[in-house]
Amino acid sequence: MKDWLRAVGLSGVFLLTAPYPYKASGTEAKELCDTPFVFSAGLLACRIVGDFPTACQKALTSKMGTAYPMWVRELAKTWEGLPYGSGGAGLKAHEILLNLSQMDCMTAVENILALHLARQSPNPTPETFAFYLAQVRYSTIPPCRWEDRLHYLTHSFLVWEERGFGSWLPIGRPDPRPIHYLSAHRQKYPGFTDWAYIQKVEARLSRHPRYYIPTAEVQAWLPLLQDGDLIAFVSTEEGLDVSHVGVFFWEGTKATFAHASLKARRWVVGEDLCAYLDKRRSKVAGIAVFRPFP
Repeated sequence: MKDWLRAVGLSGVFLLTAPYPYKASGTEAKELCDTPFVFSAGLLACRIVGDFPTACQKALTSKMGTAYPMWVRELAKTWEGLPYGSGGAGLKAHEILLNLSQMDCMTAVENILALHLARQSPNPTPETFAFYLAQVRYSTIPPCRWEDRLHYLTHSFLVWEERGFGSWLPIGRPDPRPIHYLSAHRQKYPGFTDWAYIQKVEARLSRHPRYYIPTAEVQAWLPLLQDGDLIAFVSTEEGLDVSHVGVFFWEGTKATFAHASLKARRWVVGEDLCAYLDKRRSKVAGIAVFRPFP
């Protein structure tokens, strides 16, 4: 960990310069990546919350050399009880939030994927994590606008797949519903100004094939799921693709997941997946599954 990063202390902003290395393949999802090739060197402004450097280095070096499923299981256990929330109050549009002391469901999954990508580097550091988090969280970097955030999990899954981070499993049934929640609720997003771009993204996502497992069919598909799969809870609300996300784990023969729970206001491990779905049939249509590459 670099001295200047350690010197930042418990909170603050630091700047990083380095290339953003990822390789995009020529798939249909390519159009959803505004910068689908190797990023040139640029400048990132990162805002850290809490003792991020220590927490990040611990997560990166824990279970070094172990496969992703074992590593993410241990990580999920160490997070148990962490408070719910992004910690992003006052965050500026161009700043990337680095926070491992509290998370909402989306920032938790982004952190997991970025940590997993960073830990595969020869000598991973918090700086390595920051670079990967930018690739996980944004469609275009730099610069970062509010609109450049991957707001729809459908968008995230497609971009992550395009960037070689994993695979969206084409299992279950097609989901043909149009996506337009953001543009239909503009009053909720006062920081957005480029609504033409948002609508363009929504149109692309609506055209792109996507799959989910209906709640009534989850039991039949469970044997295909593996520890560490990212499971998205498909929303029944008009225009919205996904309302929640967590990480799947087998506990013996029981299907469970870990997630940042809004109801519990903390990170929860061992939630019964089928029971969770049964209680939310009116709001959750089923699940979609993204599998990070090991």
